Amino acid sequence: MVQYKLTYFDIRGLGEPARIIFHYAGQKFEDDRITGSLDSFRDQLPFGQIPVLTIDGTTKIAQSQAIYRLLARRFGLAGKDDVEQAQIDSYGDFIQDLNQNARQYFLVKNGRAEGDVEKLEKDLQTYIDTKWVKYFDRIFEASGSGFIHKSGVTWIDFVITNIYETAVNLDLKPTAGIKHFKTIHDNVKALPQLKEYFSQRKQTPF
Repeated sequence: MVQYKLTYFDIRGLGEPARIIFHYAGQKFEDDRITGSLDSFRDQLPFGQIPVLTIDGTTKIAQSQAIYRLLARRFGLAGKDDVEQAQIDSYGDFIQDLNQNARQYFLVKNGRAEGDVEKLEKDLQTYIDTKWVKYFDRIFEASGSGFIHKSGVTWIDFVITNIYETAVNLDLKPTAGIKHFKTIHDNVKALPQLKEYFSQRKQTPF
């Protein structure tokens, strides 16, 4: 049996979508949560950062998107064929575009960087309204499944759920206001495979 260990901080963050994948699939894994500094073992990590997925105690996979995609392929959350997989991967990249544009606002809003939070919020809202959400809405509405792809729940839906929860918890209004983020979040939270995990997991703001 394959053994998995997911190493990440003791928060949701970039580690949570992988945790959700494991729990959805009913796959046992070691949830290695770091509460201190990485300095003592940073040089042992592939790129000096986490999350890292260790497989069978030896193979280490870094970068969150690579981890999600590997696990999704293994556990049936990446589409039914290679074309669907490519579509779903493209949605993941599209979500990353939003994250990149929201990053500075997130940091300033939470006191982790200096800047004009009102201007950053306005700029992010403008980006979402003019360059992002109409495409996301079109993708979601065409799926007809209640999730981002017509084939049903995928790893992208877990990423969106995590983003939406952080946006609501931290009052990140532009992201929290994306209507279909809430729809997907609510549908993911209702999945019977995940109800126990969501009811018992540690609550963190992000």
